[in-house]
Amino acid sequence: MKIAAVILGAGKGTRMNEGKASDTPKAMLMANNKPLLEYLINTFKKAEIDRVVIVIGYKKETIIDYFGDKVEYAIQDKQLGTGHAAMMAEKNLKGEVDAVIVCYGDMPLYKPETIKHLVDAYEKEKPTIAMLTVDFEDPEFWAYGRIIRNSDGYAEAIVEQKDCNSEQLKIKESNPGFYIFDSNWVWENFHKLSTANSQGEYYLTDMVAVAKEQGKKIIAVKVSEENEVFGINSPEQLKKIEEVLDSRR
Repeated sequence: MKIAAVILGAGKGTRMNEGKASDTPKAMLMANNKPLLEYLINTFKKAEIDRVVIVIGYKKETIIDYFGDKVEYAIQDKQLGTGHAAMMAEKNLKGEVDAVIVCYGDMPLYKPETIKHLVDAYEKEKPTIAMLTVDFEDPEFWAYGRIIRNSDGYAEAIVEQKDCNSEQLKIKESNPGFYIFDSNWVWENFHKLSTANSQGEYYLTDMVAVAKEQGKKIIAVKVSEENEVFGINSPEQLKKIEEVLDSRR
């Protein structure tokens, strides 16, 4: 099976810079003297995912100058959401791979064995979407969307924390935003995303709802430990990620 990875790296990282756009794309912030993106690219290589496409936009030359021809690039000229960003890789990958991994460029702590485990589950069960999830001790602190499973144990929805009812808020299983999509299906269905939301953007998470409406199989596999899915929205969180990286040496 041919699988490629699409890393979303077009963001500005304004929350890291007191609401102002940084001079550096968020995915190029340094953790222990390496850009966040570099950790993720190296992890994919170790997981035997050799084809990597980075979606670039803000300060894109910074990323191109650093990585050169080690990866491929897709350009998001306007930041219209995570779903729109992933769409930009269609020209690179449509008709060339069987499945597409999509993830965020500011989450450098995934382990190669975790990615391999998800790929193995995808190849075995042949779903339309396979996704990683995490059980947080304090899910409200991290504020990720909650995973809703049906009676058969398959994922059927992601509910953002702000939209959760009181029972859904108690769910610990959360969505870090790491997916494998069937390639043919994903390019055919991205156009079904809508901007009818508070941000006026195309959300990648809505692809789960699209698949559910079509009766497609969606599987969810938990990461091995909570810290694999730490993201970065503050200097304090960046420091925490550096501590985890140090502990793995």
